Amino acid sequence: MNELKKYIPCSFLGLYILFSTTSVNYSQEAKLSEIVKLFIYFEDGLNNNSIDRFASYFSEKSFLSLLNGITGYYSANQCYYILKDFLSIYKPLSFKLTNIVTDSSNPFASGVLKYNSKGIKGSAIVFISLHFVNNKWRISQVTIN
Repeated sequence: MNELKKYIPCSFLGLYILFSTTSVNYSQEAKLSEIVKLFIYFEDGLNNNSIDRFASYFSEKSFLSLLNGITGYYSANQCYYILKDFLSIYKPLSFKLTNIVTDSSNPFASGVLKYNSKGIKGSAIVFISLHFVNNKWRISQVTIN
């Protein structure tokens, strides 16, 4: 019986380590899934000129830098209207994220936006970065230059 008592604490420790490691991996996978989902919403939203698809993910203060000279920190509501106005002038023809980095404390992605502005086709590099606030991923920066 003494032999059994020696192994019981070790087996509980082993189970604890197994389950805590599993929950950490699950937590990391869940965070990664949220990051990827947000990037998909962003890509889809720009592709279809629909800010609504990702607007709820803006931070309380997000940084915008746009082709039309708008640069600065704006509230989530302001970001929505600024980007909506921007895309009414620079009408998206296509957008694809080509570089996505998710294994960072501040994930980011970039791609090329092809647009039509007053009958003239152009392209711009788009950059988006995220940060983790209040247990949620939020858009911290959008640059379209």
